[in-house]
Amino acid sequence: MLHALGRTHALGAVALSLTLGAALLTTAPSAYAEADATLPITVPSVHEFAPGTGSFTLPDQARIVASGAAAPIAARFATDLNKAGRTITEGDGAPGPGDLVLRIDQSGPDQPESYRIDIGATVTATARTAEGAIHATQTLLQWFSRTGALPTGTVTDWPDYSERGLLLDLGRKYLTVDWIEQRIREMAYYRMNLIQLHFSDRYGFRLESRSHPEVTSPEHYSRAEIAEIIAYAADYGIEVMPEIGFPGHMNGILESHPELALHPVVTNPIDAATDGLLAGTAEGRIDLSDPGARPLIEDLLREFLPLFPGRYFHIGGDEYISDYSRYPQIGEDLVADTFNWANGIVRSYGKTARMWNDGIPRGGHTPVDRSIIVDYWTGGDGPLPWISTQNGPESLADQGFTLSNAGFTPTYWSTGGYAAPLNSPPELLYAWDPGLFVNGTRLRPDQRGQLLGSKLFIFADDPFAKTEQEIVEPVHTRLPIMAQQLWAGTKSIGYGEFTGEVRMVGLPTS
Repeated sequence: MLHALGRTHALGAVALSLTLGAALLTTAPSAYAEADATLPITVPSVHEFAPGTGSFTLPDQARIVASGAAAPIAARFATDLNKAGRTITEGDGAPGPGDLVLRIDQSGPDQPESYRIDIGATVTATARTAEGAIHATQTLLQWFSRTGALPTGTVTDWPDYSERGLLLDLGRKYLTVDWIEQRIREMAYYRMNLIQLHFSDRYGFRLESRSHPEVTSPEHYSRAEIAEIIAYAADYGIEVMPEIGFPGHMNGILESHPELALHPVVTNPIDAATDGLLAGTAEGRIDLSDPGARPLIEDLLREFLPLFPGRYFHIGGDEYISDYSRYPQIGEDLVADTFNWANGIVRSYGKTARMWNDGIPRGGHTPVDRSIIVDYWTGGDGPLPWISTQNGPESLADQGFTLSNAGFTPTYWSTGGYAAPLNSPPELLYAWDPGLFVNGTRLRPDQRGQLLGSKLFIFADDPFAKTEQEIVEPVHTRLPIMAQQLWAGTKSIGYGEFTGEVRMVGLPTS
């Protein structure tokens, strides 16, 4: 995404950097640090701790007691604790002093994904849902990886935002299954819950297609590998959201179907060059007016929708046409109708479609269905994402859309290419907050319930600029910041202190 950003377009990012940088330099004293300094630090921080009197010490030979839906979560937790150097066994029956207890029942706190940890003679984690229980085990894992001693009291914890995610650009750069699973494990450690896998783009179509084997790239994920990723993610409470984008970014598909490629009516070389810049990769766009376009898209949607059990399926929509006057065969109504048609297919499988905000036509007479969730990444329809034109976040919310804040600044990091010089430093991501959109606006108080959250976006505009291993460090630097932003906010302590907490917490032992 945003292939055409050049260094001359950095002014908007600089302006936003200065604004957020000022906020970073004026951080208030810690408000989210734990009430009792002896409670071990976690990333993200917990919301509430009511201290008691005394302490709990984990025995050298400890048990974890769980039953029902909590039992498999407790088993994974025991495995993780043993990897971290603790000797933990699974137990049954009534818990006794020194035991860890995991429960899923209605006595847990009622906020979504919330949990409570009561620290006394035992350490008892209670949640109403499996997701809350998983989050509780990751908090306990961060504690017990470093210490066996806890102050008594009660932790009550919940996320500020329901969606806390990571996008991986596999359509441009193939990443191994092990690498993806390592990132999923780290996401769970930070209590995140959604990974978006961008399977199709300029350099490939990464899924094994049986309906159209000709579009499958040599480097791709088999059905067994996709099932493995989904199962691994589910074990840690992470939902997998696939993205097969259209009608732009279809290079990997159209390489085998050049007859369906969109061609503008070129009036002069300057127009042609401008079109290529604004739309990114002109050769990656399908001609929606061609009778063969929808059957190809439908085949792929119907093939892959059943393979992903999650709630969402991302249909792309970004960087298609910026100047409709050059494409007399395409109109805004046709584009909107195509999204609505695809949305109907997605909904027929019991799922919710998602799309990028710049794909929503600003004219025409056909509205895009409001059931589609909109990822808002750019304020304009050209190469300057910081400048808002129409359909800003407030306008989209007023139209009834649910939004996710996918702001190019500061949530994107690219391996190389035009966008890489504009990669936001982690300090800027720390100074930002998920309510601030890329165009500098925020939703009104009455609209805030329509904002799901955000993600860290790892794009590979130049897939050859970084190796798989070289992408790890940028993720390690930014992922805990995004997790803290979306769970409890970061504005209460300075960036330097926060990075120290991240180092203290470490990473889960593989």
